Amino acid sequence: MPYLGALHTFFADVLTSDFRADIFDLVETAWPRITDPTDAWLEPRITGLLRTAMISEQEAKYSRNSPFFILEEVKKRDPISGKEIERSDIEIHLRHFYITGQKPYFVFESKRLNIPYDTGVASNVGEYVGSSGMGCLVNGQYQSAPSLSGMLGYVMNGDVKSARSAIDNALKKNAAVLHLCKCSNLQVPKSIPAGKHRNETLHLGLEGEYAIFHLFLPINKSV
Repeated sequence: MPYLGALHTFFADVLTSDFRADIFDLVETAWPRITDPTDAWLEPRITGLLRTAMISEQEAKYSRNSPFFILEEVKKRDPISGKEIERSDIEIHLRHFYITGQKPYFVFESKRLNIPYDTGVASNVGEYVGSSGMGCLVNGQYQSAPSLSGMLGYVMNGDVKSARSAIDNALKKNAAVLHLCKCSNLQVPKSIPAGKHRNETLHLGLEGEYAIFHLFLPINKSV
């Protein structure tokens, strides 16, 4: 099934499929397999549970030759000193013999949103749009072969609508830093099939306009 949006020329020449929609379907299908993400509470633990559920879902769907190799907490090091710079949260690698090197096909950065505390709800949008969130995806820290990346928002109180609204306000304030295009807010995705909790933001890079995808995962599964 064809999807809108151009892939890196290497993939257009060698691979006939666009896997972006498959990746989002995999995340959305795996998410309900996590019994209660609130018990995990911290973002790395939730991400670890999600990755485990994604692997199980993929293995159940493809009894042989599953397409993805899924990693979490992948260290990025300074090439001179060897010191750890940061870690990508989830990397999706294609299991294909044409893929050389170790660049992932798709990279996710994940953050908690609408975190409930006794004193109120913390939106955490500063982290989401900041240097440790979307900033990692726009400044080249996480390199993927066709430069595909996205954000996973764990909406801790289940209120996706308010989380989106807070992110839109933060995007407007940080439009220049994030190299956002004229429409500096969350958009209905054009380059993957639309979904209830799927969005994209459009950015300007050295090679032109590109999308960062956003998938919101509410803790309250009924939302």
